[in-house]
Amino acid sequence: MLVYNQHHQLPERTAISMSEISKKAIIELSKKGSRLFRSGQFEAAEKVYLEAKAMDAENPYVLSGLGDVYRKLNRFVESGQQYDEVLKFDPNNIFALRGAGDARRGMKRPQEAIAYWLRYLEINPKDSHVMVRIADAYHKMNQIEQAIDFYEQSLRIRPYDPFALLGLGNVYYAQQDDEKALDCFEKLMSKNSSHNVVLMTMMGNIYRRRKEFDRAMSLYESALEIEPDNNFALFGMGDCYRGQLKMEKAVFWWDKILDQEPDNQSLWTRVGDALVSLNQLDEAIYHYNSSLKVGHDLYAVLGLARVQQHLGNTAKAIDLCEQALSVDTDNPRALDTLATIYETTGEPEKARQTRARIRN
Repeated sequence: MLVYNQHHQLPERTAISMSEISKKAIIELSKKGSRLFRSGQFEAAEKVYLEAKAMDAENPYVLSGLGDVYRKLNRFVESGQQYDEVLKFDPNNIFALRGAGDARRGMKRPQEAIAYWLRYLEINPKDSHVMVRIADAYHKMNQIEQAIDFYEQSLRIRPYDPFALLGLGNVYYAQQDDEKALDCFEKLMSKNSSHNVVLMTMMGNIYRRRKEFDRAMSLYESALEIEPDNNFALFGMGDCYRGQLKMEKAVFWWDKILDQEPDNQSLWTRVGDALVSLNQLDEAIYHYNSSLKVGHDLYAVLGLARVQQHLGNTAKAIDLCEQALSVDTDNPRALDTLATIYETTGEPEKARQTRARIRN
């Protein structure tokens, strides 16, 4: 027997059926939004989730799904708002806690992100991925001890986690703790089936820093086989040859970078210096002038002064030093260069006075 409500409009069974239909519709919309999200159709997923949210503004799956969509669209403030809505009525929702942290990371508010992630770890303490996110955030905030602690916590759960190994290696690399950095990078390379150019160049840089040039160049060469224009590897190759006093080869590799980066002022000057040591003075002048086309560079001006001195143009060399000192009055390198020129021209008193300015 049907029971009618007091206004005699709809039977109660019909009202219940409508509620069930509404719940089913929200579930289907949520599933559809999730499918669209996974396939990368974020705008379409947003529309579906918003339709579901209009039917139930407190559904945690819908709100979290919408938060995920906005995060992928880099709409981080809106993303955080969706997760926060979930946390108002479900403070321990792990999806919303993790997502809220991710949204704050996108907003570049790492301290807030960490707070959400720590709450998440209280509920899900074995999530090594979130530990890495916390470590990364601490690293960005230059809180090194905390960063190392969370990277190590992650690695105790997953000893070869690539993100933890790379993050921890980067911390040690920045601190020039070469042994620990190499340990992380070598572990990562041993398990990483794909060739990682970034790792190769960073490991090469460590060996170069330790003057193990052959080992460094082997890594740079491997990187260049994969990315022939990788400027970090090209620079490393050149610097290794410089360390071996093979300046012609250093110039060869550095010029490859300048072909790609004509505004790399410091490298124009560096190559100019190398060419002076090779007595290739015309090429040196070209490189110093190329540096100065980018903007003023005291070291390029001083390089030109040395070239003019080599060519016997003493007055021009002195004038260039004075130009440099007009910009940086007490620059010790400029004063030393000028004093050296005075010494070679037989003007010891001027040389003495110039060097006295360095001491003062």
